[in-house]
Amino acid sequence: MFYHSPVKDIVTMAEVDAAIQEMFQAPHVQVMKSCSKLSKIFLTAMVYELYKTGMGETTFEKLATTVSCLCTSNGEAFPGWDTLLKVGCKLGECRIILCEPGDRHRLQKLQLNFPSDDVTLSLKDSKDLPWLAKYL
Repeated sequence: MFYHSPVKDIVTMAEVDAAIQEMFQAPHVQVMKSCSKLSKIFLTAMVYELYKTGMGETTFEKLATTVSCLCTSNGEAFPGWDTLLKVGCKLGECRIILCEPGDRHRLQKLQLNFPSDDVTLSLKDSKDLPWLAKYL
Protein backbone atom coordinates (compact mmCIF):
# COMPACT_ATOMS: atom_id res chain seq x y z
CA MET A 1 0.00 0.00 0.00
CA PHE A 2 1.88 3.05 -1.26
CA TYR A 3 0.69 6.61 -1.01
CA HIS A 4 1.92 8.67 -3.92
CA SER A 5 3.28 12.14 -3.38
CA PRO A 6 1.86 15.04 -5.41
CA VAL A 7 5.07 15.26 -7.45
CA LYS A 8 5.12 12.46 -10.01
CA ASP A 9 7.78 9.72 -9.72
CA ILE A 10 9.27 10.97 -6.45
CA VAL A 11 9.17 8.70 -3.44
CA THR A 12 9.11 10.42 -0.07
CA MET A 13 10.63 9.14 3.16
CA ALA A 14 7.11 8.72 4.53
CA GLU A 15 6.39 6.28 1.69
CA VAL A 16 9.61 4.39 2.36
CA ASP A 17 8.81 4.19 6.08
CA ALA A 18 5.27 2.97 5.31
CA ALA A 19 6.66 0.25 3.02
CA ILE A 20 9.15 -0.90 5.67
CA GLN A 21 6.46 -1.04 8.35
CA GLU A 22 4.18 -3.02 6.03
CA MET A 23 6.98 -5.48 5.31
CA PHE A 24 7.56 -6.13 9.02
CA GLN A 25 3.84 -6.66 9.57
CA ALA A 26 3.62 -9.43 6.98
CA PRO A 27 2.04 -12.52 8.57
CA HIS A 28 4.88 -14.88 7.66
CA VAL A 29 7.44 -12.52 9.21
CA GLN A 30 5.41 -12.38 12.43
CA VAL A 31 5.17 -16.19 12.51
CA MET A 32 8.94 -16.52 12.10
CA LYS A 33 9.61 -13.96 14.84
CA SER A 34 7.31 -15.71 17.30
CA CYS A 35 8.16 -19.37 16.58
CA SER A 36 10.06 -21.66 18.97
CA LYS A 37 13.82 -21.55 19.46
CA LEU A 38 14.22 -24.83 17.61
CA SER A 39 12.11 -23.56 14.70
CA LYS A 40 14.34 -20.48 14.49
CA ILE A 41 17.44 -22.70 14.42
CA PHE A 42 15.77 -24.87 11.74
CA LEU A 43 15.04 -21.81 9.55
CA THR A 44 18.53 -20.42 10.10
CA ALA A 45 19.99 -23.76 9.00
CA MET A 46 17.85 -23.61 5.85
CA VAL A 47 19.18 -20.13 5.01
CA TYR A 48 22.73 -21.23 5.83
CA GLU A 49 22.38 -24.25 3.52
CA LEU A 50 21.01 -21.97 0.78
CA TYR A 51 24.00 -19.63 1.08
CA LYS A 52 26.49 -22.50 1.32
CA THR A 53 25.23 -24.52 -1.66
CA GLY A 54 23.42 -21.92 -3.74
CA MET A 55 20.51 -24.36 -3.96
CA GLY A 56 17.03 -23.37 -2.76
CA GLU A 57 16.16 -26.98 -2.02
CA THR A 58 17.80 -29.29 0.50
CA THR A 59 17.09 -32.65 2.09
CA PHE A 60 16.07 -33.24 5.68
CA GLU A 61 19.25 -35.25 6.21
CA LYS A 62 21.52 -32.36 5.13
CA LEU A 63 19.49 -29.90 7.16
CA ALA A 64 19.62 -32.09 10.29
CA THR A 65 23.40 -32.25 9.98
CA THR A 66 23.57 -28.46 9.68
CA VAL A 67 21.24 -28.00 12.68
CA SER A 68 23.44 -30.39 14.68
CA CYS A 69 26.56 -28.37 13.80
CA LEU A 70 24.87 -25.05 14.62
CA CYS A 71 23.62 -26.39 17.96
CA THR A 72 26.91 -27.92 19.08
CA SER A 73 28.91 -24.87 17.96
CA ASN A 74 26.70 -22.55 19.99
CA GLY A 75 26.04 -24.49 23.18
CA GLU A 76 22.54 -25.71 22.32
CA ALA A 77 21.44 -29.30 22.78
CA PHE A 78 20.70 -31.13 19.54
CA PRO A 79 17.08 -32.29 19.83
CA GLY A 80 17.35 -35.46 17.77
CA TRP A 81 15.95 -36.35 14.39
CA ASP A 82 12.41 -37.15 15.53
CA THR A 83 11.94 -33.79 17.22
CA LEU A 84 13.54 -32.01 14.28
CA LEU A 85 11.18 -33.79 11.89
CA LYS A 86 8.22 -32.59 13.97
CA VAL A 87 9.54 -29.01 13.80
CA GLY A 88 9.84 -29.28 10.02
CA CYS A 89 6.27 -30.61 9.78
CA LYS A 90 5.00 -27.73 11.93
CA LEU A 91 6.78 -25.18 9.72
CA GLY A 92 5.35 -26.95 6.69
CA GLU A 93 1.83 -26.76 8.14
CA CYS A 94 2.29 -23.01 8.58
CA ARG A 95 3.54 -22.83 4.97
CA ILE A 96 6.80 -21.23 6.08
CA ILE A 97 8.61 -24.05 4.29
CA LEU A 98 7.57 -26.39 1.51
CA CYS A 99 8.00 -30.12 2.18
CA GLU A 100 7.66 -33.30 0.21
CA PRO A 101 5.39 -35.95 1.77
CA GLY A 102 6.94 -37.17 5.03
CA ASP A 103 7.23 -40.83 4.05
CA ARG A 104 10.69 -40.16 2.61
CA HIS A 105 11.97 -39.03 6.06
CA ARG A 106 15.67 -38.26 5.77
CA LEU A 107 15.51 -37.81 1.98
CA GLN A 108 12.48 -35.53 2.20
CA LYS A 109 13.10 -32.36 0.18
CA LEU A 110 12.62 -29.01 1.92
CA GLN A 111 12.53 -25.47 0.61
CA LEU A 112 11.80 -22.03 2.05
CA ASN A 113 8.43 -20.69 0.92
CA PHE A 114 9.56 -17.08 1.33
CA PRO A 115 12.71 -15.20 0.35
CA SER A 116 15.71 -15.90 2.57
CA ASP A 117 15.90 -12.13 3.20
CA ASP A 118 12.56 -12.35 5.03
CA VAL A 119 13.97 -15.07 7.28
CA THR A 120 17.07 -12.97 7.90
CA LEU A 121 15.02 -9.88 8.76
CA SER A 122 12.83 -11.93 11.09
CA LEU A 123 15.58 -13.71 12.99
CA LYS A 124 18.75 -11.61 12.90
CA ASP A 125 17.80 -9.69 16.08
CA SER A 126 16.44 -12.71 17.97
CA LYS A 127 16.85 -12.01 21.68
CA ASP A 128 16.67 -15.66 22.75
CA LEU A 129 19.26 -16.80 20.15
CA PRO A 130 21.60 -13.86 19.40
CA TRP A 131 24.13 -16.16 17.67
CA LEU A 132 21.74 -16.81 14.76
CA ALA A 133 22.87 -13.54 13.15
CA LYS A 134 26.29 -15.10 12.41
CA TYR A 135 24.66 -17.54 10.00
CA LEU A 136 22.11 -15.28 8.31
